[in-house]
Amino acid sequence: MPTVTENDLQELKDLINHRFDELDHHVQALDHRLSLYVTKTDERLEAIKENLADLKKQSDKQDNRLWVLISAMFMALIGLLFKISLNP
Repeated sequence: MPTVTENDLQELKDLINHRFDELDHHVQALDHRLSLYVTKTDERLEAIKENLADLKKQSDKQDNRLWVLISAMFMALIGLLFKISLNP
């Protein structure tokens, strides 16, 4: 029956520690990549929010232009009706 020496145990311990160090290094690298991804995603979301706010402002301006155009056409129609009714 083979016997396990202290040297063998030390080698196993070193091997296990080395594997855990590698695993820790990989986890830290993944954590770093994940934090970069989250940061980029947050920046993109902020940019999208800004673009949506700009689109809302443009939409409001276009609504105002539409009402001004409708009001001008209505006033012109009323003016035309008065002109026709007062000048036979």
